Parts: sequence; structure tokens; C-alpha cells
Amino acid sequence: MINHVYVIRSDGTILFHKTYGTVKVDDSLVSVFLSAVSSFAGSLAEGEIKSVVTGRLKFVYTGGLGRYKDYLFVFCADEGDDDLGLRERLKRARDSFIEEFGLRALSWDGRDTSVFEDYVVSLEKILMGIIKIALVGFGGVGKTTILNLMRGTDIPLDYNPTIAVDVKRLTGLSDRYECIVWDFAGQERYTPLWTFLLRGTNIVLLVTDSTVENVVETKKVYLDIIRQKQEERVLLTLCLANKQDMPRAMKPKLVERLLGVPTSAMVAINPTFRDQLMEIIASAIDEWARTVEGAE
Repeated sequence: MINHVYVIRSDGTILFHKTYGTVKVDDSLVSVFLSAVSSFAGSLAEGEIKSVVTGRLKFVYTGGLGRYKDYLFVFCADEGDDDLGLRERLKRARDSFIEEFGLRALSWDGRDTSVFEDYVVSLEKILMGIIKIALVGFGGVGKTTILNLMRGTDIPLDYNPTIAVDVKRLTGLSDRYECIVWDFAGQERYTPLWTFLLRGTNIVLLVTDSTVENVVETKKVYLDIIRQKQEERVLLTLCLANKQDMPRAMKPKLVERLLGVPTSAMVAINPTFRDQLMEIIASAIDEWARTVEGAE
């Protein structure tokens, strides 16, 4: 969660500061950090975004563009928050401020910060949130094909294994959230990355090829990793029993019984399954949001 948002000048003067949530931050720590960062903000390449972790907090920051290079835009977030999502929102927050209040900032006398209060309206639209959806499963089960089905793009005829991770934005699923889908490589050599890549995930779509062997191995390897993450944050896990068109495919109800995870049938190479897939994801987002709101 983003706990604080700052817009400051390179001399350390704060133009805008908004606090969210209940996480308290050591004011002296923030003051020292912002002063230090603002002193070298000018050394950032134009448009460059950096992040640094201090304790359980992550500061993500970027300088302004063009004649606004002497301004610094900072998010103070939880250490485990998705870095990609934070950077994307910070970029939008920076661009929005410059567009709406840039000229006002250049002529500001450094006294009355209320002239920037209306920025909170645009900011909160940007901060509504990002849902990180992870496609998890062994190589060859159809994760990338499912991602293509989500996006409505052509499904490749040949199998090309994902290298490490592929990240795509998914539109049209929620009015409240931006959806980012991470397609994790399933080859054994990437095993050490799985725990790291799941950081900041909100929804896991566990993909199997619906064979007995694959479902058993999926339970043995993946569920322990996912449960560890569930202890750290609200994490919703669903299973997609893919390749239901194959002769040896296990029925979704049996897969669900073995994994203990809600399971839906899927044939990712069949475009007619797209509507069903999008309904599954949209429902998962709604369920995740209700769970988070109930936990607060």
C-alpha cells in the first residue's frame, strides 16, 4: 500500500504531501531521506525512476521533466509492494501534476501549499490500485496461451517457452483497478525465482494441463510456495484445468479435490473460452477486493 505521496522541490520544500492508510512513518526518517534525495534529484536522467528500501518501507522516486527537473515525486509504500506497479503509478502521478499544476509550481512563493490541494482528486484516481495476477504452473501447461487468450491476441501454433517472466497489462476487467498479468516461466531452472516473483501478487491463477502427473506435481511443488505468500498478505488462488480437450484430461472437480483450490475448465487454444476466462478473472478481482475490505 502507498502510505505517503510527496512532491518536493530540490531545495527540500514540500509542495504537496498526502497520507494514506494507518501506517505511521518516522517523520525524522522521512525528512532526512527526502532532503538527501532532493539534493541529488538533478542527477537523475530525465524520466528515470529509482527505488530504495529502508526497513519495511520502500521509497520510489523520480525527477520532473524538462523545466520541471528541479521537482521530485516520491511514493512511500510497503516494502513488499509490486515495484512495477508503483513505478507505473508514480510516472502517471508525476505527469498529472506537471500537466495540472506545473505552471503554478514554477511561480509558487513557497508559502501557501493549499494551492496544490486539488491535486488529490487526480492523484486518487491514479492510486485506486493495481491488481497483480500471476500465471503459475510448470512449463508447457499453457500459461502463455492463456495470457494470449486473455488479451485476445493470436495463439501461436508452436510452443515457445517463456524466459523468466512476461508482464502484460490487461484492460477492461475492473473500474477500480489496473490489472497486470505476470506469466511465470515454469521450467525447473527458474524454481529459485518463483518465491521472488510472487511478491506483491494479489491473485494466483494456478495452471495445470489436467493430467494426473502434472496435477500431483503441481500440488507438491507450487502449493507450499503459494501458502507461504498467503501468510504474508491477502492472496486469492484459483486453478485453471487447461487442455480439457485432451483424452487424458482430469475433470475440474477432481482437480479441485486434489489441489483444494477452486478450479475451472479451460481450453486455452479455443477462442470461445475467452469470455469464460474473463468472467473468472473479473469475479476473482471482486472477491479479492471484498476480502481486503473485510480485513481492514
